[in-house]
This record gives sequence, structure tokens and C-alpha cells, in this order.
Amino acid sequence: MSALPLRVTDLQVRLDGRTVVAGATVLCNAGEVVAVVGPNGSGKTSLLRAVYRALRPAAGAVHVGDDDVWRTGARAMARVLTALPQERPTDVDLTVAEVVGLGRLPHHGGREEHRAAVAAAMTSAEVAHLAGRRFSHLSGGERQRVLLARVLAQRTGVLVLDEPTNHLDIAHQLQTLRLVRDRQMTTLAALHDLNLAAAYADRIVLLERGSVVAAGPAEQVLQPELVRRVFGVSSQLTRHPATGRAHLFVWDGEP
Repeated sequence: MSALPLRVTDLQVRLDGRTVVAGATVLCNAGEVVAVVGPNGSGKTSLLRAVYRALRPAAGAVHVGDDDVWRTGARAMARVLTALPQERPTDVDLTVAEVVGLGRLPHHGGREEHRAAVAAAMTSAEVAHLAGRRFSHLSGGERQRVLLARVLAQRTGVLVLDEPTNHLDIAHQLQTLRLVRDRQMTTLAALHDLNLAAAYADRIVLLERGSVVAAGPAEQVLQPELVRRVFGVSSQLTRHPATGRAHLFVWDGEP
């Protein structure tokens, strides 16, 4: 499926009577990778859960293309938007190929189309050699890559990722984000690592206490004064010598 724009408008999310996302507006143009960053408790996961229909917002709207996510049927939305949540199963009694195949459930199609989509997704995520293994017997990093293959097999126009690099070694962190970028899907991803966000995202959205305090290219958002205010660390913004992308050096203490 072709990439579709994703628009989050004046989103408010409340949990246990407390506002955890306060009027957030986020735009992802078609085919764009947008990273959501912020300290623990800043509302990243709650924002993403409202986008992929796991947490109903108190106010605001989420649109994929012209469709309101919360006014569209779950199956129809699953054909255009897929998500890799932060909460991931560990005791699923299925093989890797069967888990990846779950990504095809929203679609109608023949057996050959199903098998081709599953095989291509497993190859892309480098888990084809695990196809016959039980998911519950895998390491945390292997499970993470299998679940990435599942969302790739779903072949949607919009991808939502909540900490997709968790449990992965550095090589697979880079491979995962490069894979996502190369797929040219509209992607909204929550990331802890500011330099991974700077390296792979077209734009960064910075959250603080549930509010968007900055949004734009990395060199605009990751300014040392703002990083210090939001994260409480000192930093220096420079350019990576190999890629030319924005790169942040951080340390604990005064400049």
C-alpha cells in the first residue's frame, strides 16, 4: 500500500483522572519518518496508543488520509495502519512464521499472496532462519525482530512504533531503523535515543509533560538549551563526521 499522511490534532489523553497528553498536534507527511522523543513519563506511549486505537482520547482527532481513526472500523483501519506496541507478548505458543502471518489477518487474499508477504517480511527483518522456531523460545531481541516482521507483513501505509529498538544490539538497532526508513512508509516512532532519532527521522517531536514543546528537523529541536531544560543534561550539537546528520554529545553536569 502507498504511504498515507497521518495527522494528530489537539489530542488530549487522560489516565486515572490525570491528563497525560495535553493538546498535542503532530503531522506526518506521506512517506515521512517522525520521531517522538521526551523523558520518561512525557506522554510518548500514551500519544502513540491513541493513534493506533489502544487508548481512546478524551479530545482531539487522529486521521490517516481522510479517515478518522476512531470513526473507522477496526478491520478497515488495520489495512492502512499497523503498530508495534511497547507491551509485547513473550509466551505465544506459535512458530515464528505463524506469528508473522498474523499480520495478514486484516487482508483478503490467496494462500500464495499470504506466503509471499510473510516470507518477504521475515527476510527483511532477518528472521527467516527462525521460521520454524517457537516464538516463546526466542531471545528478547529475536522476538523484537519477529514482531517487526509481523507489522511489515501487514503492508500498511502507516506504521506506528513504540521503542522499536528495545532489546536489540547496536547492529540490529541501526538495521531496524534503516529498514523502516527504506520502506518509505509513513512512520511515527517513539525513541529514547536522541541520536538515533536524529540519524533516521525526517523530523522530531519533543514532548514534555504531555505537551509538544518543539517540532522540526533535528538541528532545530535538539538545541542544547532545550535539551537541558527537558532532559536535565548538558549537550553539544554537531554534525556526524560520516553522515553529516545532526549529532548530540551529552554529559551529566555543567557545560
